[in-house]
Amino acid sequence: MMRAASPGGESVMRLWSFLVAVLLLAMPGAGLAQAPAEAPVMLILDVSGSMNRPVAGAPKIAVAKEVVRDLLARWPAGRPLGMTLYGHRRAKDCSDIEQVRRIAPVAPGEADGLRALVAALTARGETPIARSLTGAIPAFGGRPGRIILVTDGKEECGGDPCAAAAELARAGIELKVDIIGFDLRPDERAALQCVTDRTGGRFYDARDRAGLAAALGTASAGPDLGTLEIAVTESGRRPTEAARVTIAGGPVQGLALTGNPVRWQGAPGTYTVTAQIANGPASAPVTLTVGRGETVARTIDIGSGTIVVALVSADGRPIPRGPQVQLRDGDRLIGALNEERARFQAPPGRYTVRVQLTAGPFQDHPVEIRGGETVEQRVVADIGTLEVAVGGRFAPGRGPFPYVEVLKDGRFFAALSDNPARFTLFAGAYTVGVRIDGTLAGVTPLEVRGGQATATTIAVP
Repeated sequence: MMRAASPGGESVMRLWSFLVAVLLLAMPGAGLAQAPAEAPVMLILDVSGSMNRPVAGAPKIAVAKEVVRDLLARWPAGRPLGMTLYGHRRAKDCSDIEQVRRIAPVAPGEADGLRALVAALTARGETPIARSLTGAIPAFGGRPGRIILVTDGKEECGGDPCAAAAELARAGIELKVDIIGFDLRPDERAALQCVTDRTGGRFYDARDRAGLAAALGTASAGPDLGTLEIAVTESGRRPTEAARVTIAGGPVQGLALTGNPVRWQGAPGTYTVTAQIANGPASAPVTLTVGRGETVARTIDIGSGTIVVALVSADGRPIPRGPQVQLRDGDRLIGALNEERARFQAPPGRYTVRVQLTAGPFQDHPVEIRGGETVEQRVVADIGTLEVAVGGRFAPGRGPFPYVEVLKDGRFFAALSDNPARFTLFAGAYTVGVRIDGTLAGVTPLEVRGGQATATTIAVP
């Protein structure tokens, strides 16, 4: 039979309940006192045959293995990690996808075994990106998490990465996909951008070991990140080409991201940011400090304009690659390119375009760069071509090849060992001959005309 509690009894019961609650909360792993677990990560690594191609003088697979091994060496014990590989066992097999580690906390000492596994990888096969992404869904067991895909190319197995991203979004759990493009071409990046856009992930461009290490370190960072959002303008206008933003600070050094704006997440701290457009000058460094969970937005203006120099001959035809096109500010060299359409960026002002053949004569042409604009200017260079065929003891088209010299005003100007030998020259009078045993044989004077092709034959006994 229950009795009604007295007022004093109610006070005692409330005190007792409070003490029990305090004791429960103080117990290890108890209720609300337990910190939330870190989100699990599935690392998908591209081990396809294209990873054997070099980047910065080393095979991409060698660089990637080194960076991943470094990451595993410092992976926090207890943080859930899984690993999937594709293309590592068989060539020309789009089914070669293997989950080599289920998602689970990394036990102390286990990282050494994972590092050894990565060190033994050989790049062999194809690039089944879509199937790798959707195949990772069951590994999370209904928990939200992050997929980090490291790849050097686009889908090769008929899959649709964009559709795979949509399937991830329909999985009923929050699965964000970060993609680290390792030396990707612009079209390859564009084909994968939808994956990060649809899943709320981030896209990183890595061009070398330092860039890959920085991108992988940032992508695998734990929660409580800060966000930098960098927009780039050119003399107050949005540039027509993608911007390149470089971020450095703390463990992040030389991380380069492309786009406009660029959105990057990383550990709270102070970072130095620079921006450039195409091959133009980099902006002055900007120092930004971002806090935990904070978004810092900044516009970096590059006070420059763009000029595209289209080199043409007197008859309006493009001049083949060969002449060097320089952009100069007085005696100062801004840039030099050997291209038919040379593109330069510089602050607004008047400049000189110098067209030069080897280290000899040159022609100067005035140009103007306007801030925030891209201007194409045709530069008419008085240049022609010369083709010298050598007969006699030499047979055109096969060796041994003669050493053909071109002289200007009695001085050496250019030389080629070929038959026929083809030269690009400024208009004017020249002398050609074949150097044999230290003597110039078959000496022939001739005239090169701008915009015209000149041909001559020299017979050497």
